[in-house]
Parts: sequence; structure tokens; C-alpha cells
Amino acid sequence: MNTKTQKAGAPGQSPFRGVFSLLLTPFREDKSIDWDSYEQYVEWQIGTGPQGLFAVCGSSEMKWLTEAERIELARRAVKIAGDLPVAATANLLPDLSQHRDEIRRMADTGVAAVVLVPPSGLGSDQKRLGDYFARLLDESPIPGLIYEWPMVSPYLIDAPVFGDLAHKHGLAGIKDTTCTMEGIGGKIAAAGNATVFQANAPFMLDSIRNGAQGVMAIVTTAASDLATGFWRRASAGDYEGAAPLHEQLVMLDSTLERGGCYPATAKHLCTRRGVRMTLACRNPAPVRAESLKAVEVWYAAARRSGALVENAIRNP
Repeated sequence: MNTKTQKAGAPGQSPFRGVFSLLLTPFREDKSIDWDSYEQYVEWQIGTGPQGLFAVCGSSEMKWLTEAERIELARRAVKIAGDLPVAATANLLPDLSQHRDEIRRMADTGVAAVVLVPPSGLGSDQKRLGDYFARLLDESPIPGLIYEWPMVSPYLIDAPVFGDLAHKHGLAGIKDTTCTMEGIGGKIAAAGNATVFQANAPFMLDSIRNGAQGVMAIVTTAASDLATGFWRRASAGDYEGAAPLHEQLVMLDSTLERGGCYPATAKHLCTRRGVRMTLACRNPAPVRAESLKAVEVWYAAARRSGALVENAIRNP
């Protein structure tokens, strides 16, 4: 058996379970990365209590980052996180032949796992996609996760392919974005010791009840404390206690995506919670006043409910 599977997937010992908070990338108004704001934001995220961090992800606007920027984001997150595991996407260069070396450069930052996404077009042949992932997983010096990233097409991975990678090639987990219980359930059934992280807020509670063992969702960019509170209850079988928090997460998910303004909406919520960052994004999504107002309305309601852990915030 692959030793990376044993290290990452042993029941009760895997570092790749629970809530992995997605990290935004703060930019200055000129769209350069605001490194000071990023470090303060990572510290704040850690204070909200997640089980890990997902740096260099879709919410980080990784599509619009250079490789050097991606490497530096991961390196700084690892330095600040200490023993908290950090995962980061590591196969984004357009030339597939460069991905092995790209993965090794990302592994050198100290991340606990590299995240692999399907190269655009390769998913139309699931066998070729599985062979591609298998080669990279076998050659990676650290455990690997897969992310069904909607910015490529096709981006979904068949459950049997996922299961084969988990059982034979040490795949530690997947960020599932099928957004159907049929798709989620298929991966859970095939997972073995690998973790199925759920990205879809509406099905989050149902997926955990059916065996999903983690959360990687856009709501964690600005409300990881709410997500971790939900996770503690749901993973312990307290579904009644988790239900009100799940409702808040579903409402926040819809609010963040309102008007197609994400991730600027998440950055706005972070600023409302005391994290210093601008709303600037490299992602060309619009910024609409009504979407920002919706965030403020949600935040006021969430504070009244007591769902947010405001004492975890580290104000600048």
C-alpha cells in the first residue's frame, strides 16, 4: 500500500478531515497582492478554529495568479499556520509535462498536501484523466487531494475513477462539486479512507449524514467559525443542533454569490468583521451595491443569532 495513503488516511488520524477554510487573496487597488493583509487574514482564519486551510484555490483567484505568486501564498500560509495543515493547488501550468516539477515546487513550501485539478478538456476521457492523476500522485513527495474546479471543462470525476485513485494511488481526498446527492453519495461509497469534502452548502448537512468527512466551501472564506460550529455538531451526530447553523450557511452561500459578485462579496464580509482588505479582485466579476448590502444584512442577522465567534477576530 502507498505509504502516503497510510499517513493521510488512517481512520481517526487523517489531517485531511473537517473544515478546511478557503483563503482569499487580498489585492491593493492596483491589483498587486497585499501581503500584509494576507498574513493578517490567515491569522484571523486560524483563530476561527478550522481543521485546515486551503490556500491557492478558486476563491484565491488562482486562475489569475502567477506561479511565483501561488508559491508565495502557500509558503506564507504554511509559516503562519504552524501545525495546522495547509493544502494548495499545484498543477496549473498550461503544459502538462511541467506538472510534476510544479508539484515538487509547491511541496517545497511545506504544504501538507498538494491539490490537483483536472486539466481543461482531459475530463472528457475519464480513463486518461485517471491515468494522469495516478502518475502525479505516485510521483508526488506528499499526499494529494483532487478539486473538481468549475473553472475548467469538464471538471467532474466519475466515482469509480476517484475510488481507484484512493485505493491504489494514495489519493487522500476530494473536494466534490457535483452538487447532487447522487454524485456525492457515489464518491462517499467509493472513498475508502479518502475524505470527501463537500463544497455545496444546500447539501452539506445531508452529505455529512451520509458519510462526507469534510467541508471546503466558499462560506469558509469569511465565516469559518460558523462552518466549524456546524461541523462539530453535524460530525458528532447532533443534526438537530447543526440544522440552524446549516440554514445560516445556505443563506450566506446565496448571499455571497448574489449578482455574480463573488469573491468581492466575501472580501466585503471580511472587512465588516475587522479584516483589513480592499474589494479589489483580479477575477473580472462585477461589484454591485445591492450585493454588498445583502452581505451587510446577512452579517447583522448572523450577529443577532450568536452564530459567529466574534471574539476570534484579530482586528488590525
